[in-house]
Amino acid sequence: MLVEAFERGGGTVAIKVKLADADVGRFIGKAGRNIEALRTLVRVASLRDRKRVFVDLANPSLAHSSPRDRRQQGGGSPT
Repeated sequence: MLVEAFERGGGTVAIKVKLADADVGRFIGKAGRNIEALRTLVRVASLRDRKRVFVDLANPSLAHSSPRDRRQQGGGSPT
């Protein structure tokens, strides 16, 4: 696992996580629950410092859109 953080300015920080392909599914979790829980924890912790923090996976084997992006576009998981 490789984790990089970038200051974007305006109180915004981007955290990029790179994983081995074999670990991606476990990191994301069933229906994205693990990654969403991690994003929520980071967001709540960042409120203390008055920053906006975004956590994204950066693996070449993944599509370039996150589950959050796909939900916003109406292409979420079928139920």
